[in-house]
Amino acid sequence: MRRSALAGAVALAAQRRPELRGAVYGDGPEREAVREAIERHGVGDRVVAPGFVAAEELHEALRTALCLVLPSSREGYGLVVVEAASLGVPAIVVAAPDNAAVEFIEEGVNGFVVADASAESLAGAIVAVAEGGARLRESTADWFAAHAQELSLDTSLKTVLAGYGEPSAVA
Repeated sequence: MRRSALAGAVALAAQRRPELRGAVYGDGPEREAVREAIERHGVGDRVVAPGFVAAEELHEALRTALCLVLPSSREGYGLVVVEAASLGVPAIVVAAPDNAAVEFIEEGVNGFVVADASAESLAGAIVAVAEGGARLRESTADWFAAHAQELSLDTSLKTVLAGYGEPSAVA
């Protein structure tokens, strides 16, 4: 039910920021629940759920987005947060013990960490991003530039391998 909370979040946030629009990309077991939530909240004119799209279309949507909302409470890494930051797009993630994506957020610098994936929590953060405007986009881009090396695939692989220790010879 995480992704379906986005429709309610956009509906609530749009009460304060009527220009807001939302898009839910991808497919999976929650897709029908997302569509139902869009209808239930009456936001079919401002929230779309196109499913899977071409990589170029997804990149353009992310590049021009106000923010990335990642309502998952369990992310093993959160690569999409890094991808968004590389484009200067702030992210909203959910605080949870198994959510590694929170490690990529400096509160108010490149996004926000919300307490839960409720529509109310997500809406508050969406409004905060909108109010942050160009300043928040600039600080997100600056954050990425300052951390690009440590976020690189090469550095990430070295960190993972170091966690496993030195490889041993197999006889």
